[in-house]
Amino acid sequence: MQHHQQQQQQQHQQHQHQHEQRGVTLIESLVVMVITAVILSVALPSFESARARRHLDGMAAQLETELQFARSLAVARNETVRIGFEAKGATSCVIIHSGSPGDCVCGVGGPAVCKADAQEIRTTRLDALSPVSVHSNSRSIGFSPHFGTVTPTATMEVANRRGEVVRLVVNVMGRVRSCTPSAGLQGYRRC
Repeated sequence: MQHHQQQQQQQHQQHQHQHEQRGVTLIESLVVMVITAVILSVALPSFESARARRHLDGMAAQLETELQFARSLAVARNETVRIGFEAKGATSCVIIHSGSPGDCVCGVGGPAVCKADAQEIRTTRLDALSPVSVHSNSRSIGFSPHFGTVTPTATMEVANRRGEVVRLVVNVMGRVRSCTPSAGLQGYRRC
């Protein structure tokens, strides 16, 4: 009988002990939160770096596509197609249009403003909050309808807020090559 009572008492203690260990203590919760915070603090800069790089690569690819589009359109329409570049402070704008240099300019917050004989084809506007900016050493380049050649040749720079730069160089034949002056920016030739 005494043995039976001892077994019941042990079972009762084990049962009670199991109920006590079901919850998570405040200390355990805090340890998990601290570990999570440390992991996030290590991963966040890497994520931001990857995001900035993705914006830079995306805009460089888009600009290269726009250049090829303008070249093809000039040949298809049998008329000169231009790309105009504007930069005012932290804002930049790229306009594909017909007509002469300067016939189309970026409108403030709206569509491009063109003279009567010019036509806006496409506009890309990058404001001060944009993660990238575009600058060119030429305010306007024109693609010839006969051979797709360009006058004048130009170099465009796409830059992100981290200071990384991709250059797009357009040669006289209208072909584009990309390179970077930024050390450590992989996937591009150095220039």
